[in-house]
Amino acid sequence: MAAIPHNLCMHSTYRKLVSELQRFARCAIIPVVLCLFASSLSLRAPAAAAATPATPVGPSHVAMPVAGTPHFVRVLATHVDVSDHSLVLVVSPAAVGDHGDGAIDVWHREGLANYAHAHRPKDTKATAMRILAVDQAGHIVGAANVGEPQRVAADVDDESAELSLGQSLPLPPPGTTLDPQLQPMAAVSAPDAAKTSAIINAAEAQIGKPLVWGANLEAGEAGCDPATFVAYVYRHALGYILPDDLMQLWDTVGVSVPVWDLHPGDLVFFDNGSVVGIYCGGDQMIACDAQLGAVARVSIGPESNWGKRIADVRRLY
Repeated sequence: MAAIPHNLCMHSTYRKLVSELQRFARCAIIPVVLCLFASSLSLRAPAAAAATPATPVGPSHVAMPVAGTPHFVRVLATHVDVSDHSLVLVVSPAAVGDHGDGAIDVWHREGLANYAHAHRPKDTKATAMRILAVDQAGHIVGAANVGEPQRVAADVDDESAELSLGQSLPLPPPGTTLDPQLQPMAAVSAPDAAKTSAIINAAEAQIGKPLVWGANLEAGEAGCDPATFVAYVYRHALGYILPDDLMQLWDTVGVSVPVWDLHPGDLVFFDNGSVVGIYCGGDQMIACDAQLGAVARVSIGPESNWGKRIADVRRLY
């Protein structure tokens, strides 16, 4: 057999090598493509997950206020949701100037909280209560959580009545701070008689202001509720900043004194703090009264309905 030239052998070997490489490439391209496709899916998965609509938020997570809801509403009906013991208010938008016990400003948390504290049903939870305002179509327009009234703070509860025997109060008293930017009607250093006069004058100036739960005179609104009324009076009379939440007033503000030592200017609480007013002498107080629907003088004499329901008296100066 004739010998094959060396360069021909090299050329044949090269062609075989190229052929093998091409075959390998054809066999390998499928898994490579599959790998690349799988990689693209894994890279796109987070973006797809992020675009998935969120689970609808339940009523227990609703914040207040809810955008687009009416400012003032009127309560049409109430019921307790037995599933979680929440207080549900069925409401409708309130007409301009509407006021009274069923009128609520849902743009202020205190509106629902104070209303709920004053109207707390007996079949709600012992430790906490959720209040929901819903329109007639069932849409939530406001929500708030309120706790159970607690025993008042130690520096507020003075069962021994030492204050009635001459003990002086700290200034400002428990649960309050002084507003450094306001010139009050009576300074901190003023005699007690001047402070009393300032409080009574400031309270009387608001007689006739309508009740709207959560409305705030400080914000220039036309109405108030029992807590926001008291906070307004003490701020302008003495420069005290008080909470405008009924439950916080009950839990933290002032120092307790016996009912028999009641002085003009003292805060008078009823029914575990669900109502509060300012004693003005002569067995009367000035309060934003739910029954009357406005700030008014109310009798709290021993034989009156209010007089039999006094829960505590607090002194603030």
